[in-house]
Amino acid sequence: MEITIAGTGLAGGAWPELLPDRRPVLVVPAPAAPPPHPVDDWSREAACPHDTPHPGWAATAAPPHLTVHRPTGQPWYDAPVTAGREWWRALRTHEVLLLVTGPFTDVFDFRRAAEAGALALLTVDTAFTTP
Repeated sequence: MEITIAGTGLAGGAWPELLPDRRPVLVVPAPAAPPPHPVDDWSREAACPHDTPHPGWAATAAPPHLTVHRPTGQPWYDAPVTAGREWWRALRTHEVLLLVTGPFTDVFDFRRAAEAGALALLTVDTAFTTP
C-alpha cells in the first residue's frame, strides 16, 4: 500500500493558518513561491505590524484561488489555497493577509527556520473577486 502525503503543508505547498486573534496567515514554503527580494521590504521581525499592509503589494482572492502581486504587478504567489470556510471568512473580514515564508520546505522544517530567525513576513491588502 502506497501512502502519499499531500495534506496541507506536507507536500511543499502553502498552508493557511489563523493567529490567536483570528487574523489569517498564509505560510508559503520555499518550493511554493520565489524567495523574497531584499528590496521588497519583507520583515525579519516577528513583531512586525501584522495589520499594516505593505504599500504596493496586494492579494486577490477567488476561493479557493489566491494571487499575491508584487508592487510591479507580477504575481509572487498564484495558486489554490486548501483552506476551510473559517479561514476564507477571516480573510474576507480582515481584508489583510500576513504572508510568512523562508528557507523551509514543509511543516517539519518550519520550526527550524523560525528558531534560526530566517522567516520573512509581509502583510498585504486583500480583495475578493467573484468568479
